[in-house]
Amino acid sequence: MLRKSYPWLIFLGFLLLAVFSASSYAKAVDWMLWPVRFGILAGFSILVAWSWWRHRRDNSATDESLSPDSVDHFLSSVRRWYHGERKK
Repeated sequence: MLRKSYPWLIFLGFLLLAVFSASSYAKAVDWMLWPVRFGILAGFSILVAWSWWRHRRDNSATDESLSPDSVDHFLSSVRRWYHGERKK
């Protein structure tokens, strides 16, 4: 039951935030929300910088540097099955 109602609760929560965003209550607690906004921005910035640092030497322009993954394996086997080819 909660699984089906969870998206509705999120929707109603955002709807309530939109309705009450112009009220005096929202202006009164705005000083408490700036650390939350700053924390989200800082967190995403750290994730982007970490991802950039981790993949800074990745030469994705060449096919040799790409490692095969399960999706590539699955798609190539489906293509071989569709065309009736044998595995190399």
